[in-house]
Amino acid sequence: METKLTWTNNELEDLVRQLNIALEASGIGIWQHNLLKNQTRWDEQLQSIYGINKGLLDVVWLESVHPDDCSRASALFEEAIRNRSDYASEFRIIRPNGAVRHIRSRAKYFVDGQGEPCFIGAEWDVTDDVLRNEQLAREREAADSSRADARYAADHDYLTGLLNRRAFDEAFAALGREAGRIVSVCHIDIDRFKDINDRFGHAGGDQVLRHVGSLLTACVGDGEIAARLGGDEFVIVSHHLSPGRDTGIVRDLRQALRRPLDIDGEPFVIECSIGLASAPSDQLASLLASSDLALYEAKRGGRNRDELFSPSLANKINAEKQLLQELKTGLRAGEVVPFYQVQVDARSYEICGLEALARWESAKGVRSPAEFLPLAAAHGLMEAIDDAILQRALFDVNRWSLADLDVPRVSVNLSAERLADPNLPAKVKQLQIPPGRISFELIETIFFDSLSGQVKRNIDKIRECGIDIEIDDLGSGHASLLGLVELRPNRVKIDRQLVLPVLENETQRRLIGSLIDIARSLDVEIVAEGVETIAHAEVLAKLGADILQGYAFGRPQPVSAITSLLQNAAITPRRKAL
Repeated sequence: METKLTWTNNELEDLVRQLNIALEASGIGIWQHNLLKNQTRWDEQLQSIYGINKGLLDVVWLESVHPDDCSRASALFEEAIRNRSDYASEFRIIRPNGAVRHIRSRAKYFVDGQGEPCFIGAEWDVTDDVLRNEQLAREREAADSSRADARYAADHDYLTGLLNRRAFDEAFAALGREAGRIVSVCHIDIDRFKDINDRFGHAGGDQVLRHVGSLLTACVGDGEIAARLGGDEFVIVSHHLSPGRDTGIVRDLRQALRRPLDIDGEPFVIECSIGLASAPSDQLASLLASSDLALYEAKRGGRNRDELFSPSLANKINAEKQLLQELKTGLRAGEVVPFYQVQVDARSYEICGLEALARWESAKGVRSPAEFLPLAAAHGLMEAIDDAILQRALFDVNRWSLADLDVPRVSVNLSAERLADPNLPAKVKQLQIPPGRISFELIETIFFDSLSGQVKRNIDKIRECGIDIEIDDLGSGHASLLGLVELRPNRVKIDRQLVLPVLENETQRRLIGSLIDIARSLDVEIVAEGVETIAHAEVLAKLGADILQGYAFGRPQPVSAITSLLQNAAITPRRKAL
């Protein structure tokens, strides 16, 4: 019996020693709290965790718990006492050296051998785990934020923060699934945005784009869409139960645009053209195209306007687009040709010049400039038309020369945008134009301000090629006397609107006489256009005009008809207008 008991005690001691080693290795500290006596025992491991040497039965736990965690940890223990249930808590402690550690505590209620209620528990330091989890949480949050940023960047315009074109297309398509609603589109374009970039630089242009983006954001309500489709093109889409919301958006936007934007210390008022279109949500297929057509009409009608789409507007614009396509085809086929109107000496009536005027010999008949030149100017075709007329005029001049006809000077119109083209002189030189045979006729409004350096250089180089310079429509535009002195054209044209009333209006005659005197003082020839009768011709000759042009001497005619006129040096003007 004694031997067996000794073996049992030895085995028990081994087990206790093994347990202590295991607890020490695990870093777990053990405590026991007697509720009746309010006494607590800590093992050495727990004292090491807390960094204190406490008295055998002292209760010092809450003195080490972090103030922010003390109430919660204490409340959990009190609840376990009341319920005689398990206790589980995590809290922070502050060690004597100021280090903060995270502690996990677990305990069970029991009654000891003396019948006294107690808790026995274990605690261990989980600081490394907590910090690792916090780091992982931060990394997950950063990753989530990065993904959110990437999604935002993929869906939004970087400059304005509005939806980009891709995200807008997706959002717009989703509206078609909301039956029973009206969808309205406000298509917005900043007027003359290129001029803004030229004036303020791209930084100023970006500032304007951001400002317009912020105004659009302020105008839209819940569920409405604002997007930048690209460049200076924006769109707002609203879906509602009844019409009228789109006009409210435009009203708010117009009011906001009236407030100037400060760009580099300069107040600048932004102007926009807006196209509007609405349709039921199940008919969205052509809605964007409709609002774009309305925007096109708003810009063509003078800009800074609102235009509402209608079927009649669509028919009009579609017809114009068809005409534009036909014009492009006609240009490639050589259908845009010069018709020539004679210019005669004001005293002898001998032909002394021709003006080449653009006509379009289409399959539907000859079309006047009013039918296609504004369209060509709006779509960047004027250079092609200028080139077509000049090339054909040169061909006709050479053909007349080969036929031993006395070829007069031919005036060819040159659009304003061509005159500022730095490549114009080189292009003209390549044509090898015979000196004295061609004159470039410039629209007077080109000279609204003083001539730019590029324009001056171009004019000088054109003159070096033996080409005269003329100014059209003197007296109806904005040319200054200083501009005339600076340019010194070979000849100027008095506008037909001044010429027509010259027979009945003495004031008009004096005005024309003054213009002629100014031109003569600059040694510039005077061409009077709009001469419809012999009476006009006689009055203008007395006033000092050098050259006459108008229906009294002939309408613009094709090359075949004008060739016969060149065989006679003088023609008889009509007494009445043709």
